[in-house]
Formats: sequence, structure tokens, C-alpha cells
Amino acid sequence: MRKPAMSAARFVTVALCAALLALGRPVRADMSGDSAAPAGESATPPAGNSAAPTAESPAPAAPTGESPTPAGDPGAGPSLRTPGGQIVVFPEGSLQIDGAFFPRQTPKSGLFVRRARLGVAGWLGSSFYFDLSGDFAPTPPVGTDVAPSALPAADAYLAFAPFEESLIVQAGQFDAPFTLENRTSDSTTDFIERSMAARTLGVPRNKEVGVMAHGVLADDRIYYSGGLFNGEGPGFRNLDNQADVIGRVSLSPFAASDAAGFWRRFSLGGSGSVGDHVAGQTFPVQATPGGVVFLEPHWVTGQTAPQSLALREQGTVRALGAELNLPFGSRFGLRAELVWKRQDLAEADASLPAGAPLVALGHVVLHGLAGYGELWGWLLGDDRLLPAPGRELPRRSGATGPVLLDEGLMFALRIDALKEDLDSDNAALSDPSTATTRVVSGTAGLTYWRGPFVRLSANYVLDDWSGSSQTILGLAATGTFEHEILLRFAASL
Repeated sequence: MRKPAMSAARFVTVALCAALLALGRPVRADMSGDSAAPAGESATPPAGNSAAPTAESPAPAAPTGESPTPAGDPGAGPSLRTPGGQIVVFPEGSLQIDGAFFPRQTPKSGLFVRRARLGVAGWLGSSFYFDLSGDFAPTPPVGTDVAPSALPAADAYLAFAPFEESLIVQAGQFDAPFTLENRTSDSTTDFIERSMAARTLGVPRNKEVGVMAHGVLADDRIYYSGGLFNGEGPGFRNLDNQADVIGRVSLSPFAASDAAGFWRRFSLGGSGSVGDHVAGQTFPVQATPGGVVFLEPHWVTGQTAPQSLALREQGTVRALGAELNLPFGSRFGLRAELVWKRQDLAEADASLPAGAPLVALGHVVLHGLAGYGELWGWLLGDDRLLPAPGRELPRRSGATGPVLLDEGLMFALRIDALKEDLDSDNAALSDPSTATTRVVSGTAGLTYWRGPFVRLSANYVLDDWSGSSQTILGLAATGTFEHEILLRFAASL
């Protein structure tokens, strides 16, 4: 069940945006990602329109509080700043209109507002960065079971960067550092939805509340991230006085070599997560990208006195991930990730809220394995239109990449597989999720990009069910394959 939206956060977001726009006189607006030059000085050419700096003409120093965006990454978009450059603000907004269409009309086809975010990010001096957003998209009715990936949740964190990108310590709510896909913004993912390795098994709730240190070292060859988190997804505060340790490391050995033009985004990495939950959240619903549920954590027993039960997170959780990003230049590449997970769960009274003491009626152990392989290519433009995947570093201006609104046409193909075994010690509870769940999914996607700011995407998804859980057997009875056509019309800053 979705938690109630935090209206206070939305109010603060709108109030901050209004206050920043009201600072019209002392703040300079910049659409190129670089600051306006003070009177008497020449302006820096717009990012992407000037030739790259050479050894004979080095790049100008970045304004206070900024450093140039890494070569080949797109600009940060429009910004507002004080004349001295001590305060730099990036207005943020994201509107995503999605469509999902099913030949069998289950669920029903149609369009809906997926995300509608408004926020601000920026620098306060040279070391403090903030990112605050509120999401105004409609939410499902109370009591509706949907996968967490279908629920809008926005970033809200403050970061301290004493050594630029080498060390960034941030606290608040943001994408958990587990898997490459989960640390790639949903506005620039290759497909409309992340893979099952990320959104279903690895990090079902996507965002976590906690503190994390991350950064790049050795001339961009090493990206590291790790921290302590509540382990319960977006929410007000910790419910069980426990913490999850989550971290990820990615190595890019050719990032600063002479071959950087061809291999600059090659990376190999791994993720790890360990935690312990006491009367935690209800286990997340699992569903296809279009919303067809294949693992339902709520059910009613078939006993003489029926009970409403739920799978609850109770006990240890361990997860490991491996990733490979293999681009061949900037027009074509391969990507793959693999996630393993073991988690203890409890079958308990569904009426008990998270954090309240519970009496486990049954003990369930989840053994899961998921992975995907992806092929991507650009028919128009190249991957320099988008930020490097898997990092989500603070926004910087002074980009040396392509023009902000260059066009691109990208295709991508993905094979995605999930294998889960849920073993219960109380078969009399008739848990529909226990036994085996097997899902193999193929996705073909085509996306038109206008810089990183506008996307028009179409995905075709084909899902194949197998396994012995009651939910899977019910889906297989209506047909082995599930066809889904997904659309996304999106604009973001």
C-alpha cells in the first residue's frame, strides 16, 4: 500500500521555486550552462558551440562553486546565479505521460500521468549541493497493490563536496547505490522501465533514506558509492531501528587513456547490500513494466476462519550484483547485470502496520536470481547526448559536450530473466507467492531524444511465465505470453 504523500515537502518545493524566481534582479539567468560574464568581460561561449579546448588554448577556469562537466557529458541546462557565482541554482521539472496497451485488456489500456515533478538543485558556495523535488502525479487509490516502481518518489537530499567529485557526502532520500540501472535517473534510462534485476529483485523501492559517500577517483577511472540506509524505501523515518549497508564500485580503466574516445564509458563493477529487518514493511508487489502482477504479497487464507495475511520483511537480507557496460565507441554497445538475493520474510496478519510487533504465522525464505543482457545503438546522434549511466553526480555547468538540444534516435533490445523460490514452513496458510516464480521478458525499444531533456519512447514487451506458485499458475491459465506496448512522452530539466 502506498504511503500518503508528504504535502509539506510539496509546499516547500513550490515555495522555494517561487522565491528563486522572485530574485530576478540579483540573479543572472543562463541557458547555456555557463555563467553570464560580468560587465567589462567577455562571455564564455555556450557549451557545445565552441571547439574543445586544446593544449595551446586551455579551458577557462570554472566559476566559484563549479567545475566543468566531464568531457562528452551534456550540459546541466538553464541555471540562475548570483553575480559573484556563490549561489548557483538549477530549476528542475519533469513531466512524463505514459501509455500502456494490452491486447487482452488486462489490465486496462490507456494513458496516465506517471511523474509530474517540480524542484530545484544547486550550489551554496563551492562545497554544498542540494536537490529538492516534489512529485504531483496522481497516486493509485488507497488499498491498491502496485509495484513500488510505479509510484512517484522524488529526491530530497543535501550534499557536502569538499574535494569536488572526489568525495561527496550526501544525506536524505535518493536512488540507492545498488546496480548501474538503479543509479541511472529514470529520465535517461534506455527503456521506459528498469530491468527486473534492478526494479524487482535488487532495489524494489528504488530510493532509500540515509547517508552515502560517493565520488570519482584516479582521473575518472573509479566510481565508488556506499552508505547506511533505513532499508525501507521512501518514508518519514526508520521503523525498526535497523540499518542496511549498501554500496557499489565501478571501474573504468580506459576513462583517461588515449583510447578514451572509443572506450571512455567501458566499466565493470559490483554492488552489495546487507541488512536486518524487524517487523518491517510489506514485501513489495512484483509486476511487469505494464503493471501485470506476478507476485502478490497480500492474500486471504482458505481456512475455516479466513484470515487476511501479508508477507512482511522480517529477518536478514543479503544481495550481490555484478555489472558490465561495454560500449564500442559512442554509437553502439552492450550492457549486462546480474543480481542474487536471499531474504527472510514472515507471513503475518495484514492489518498490523509496519513497525508494530507481529506474530509470525509462517517463515518464508526468498532465494532470487535475476539478470539482463542489452544491446543498444544510435541511428541518429550518439550516447554523448546523455549523462554517463550509473553515477548521478551533482549537476555542473561549463559542459564541453554537444549542443543542449541536439537530436538523437536510439534503439535498444533487452532480454530479462527472473528466478525466485519462496519456501514457507506453513503450507496451510495457502500463500499464493510460495513455490517457484519464473519470468523471462524480451523488450524492444525506440527512443527519440532532444538532448537529455525531451524523449519520445515506444517499447514492446513480451513476457513468458512459468513456475508453480498460485499466482503464476493463474497467469499461465490465461495464456503463456503477455504482450505489452508502452509509450512515454516526457520533458525534463
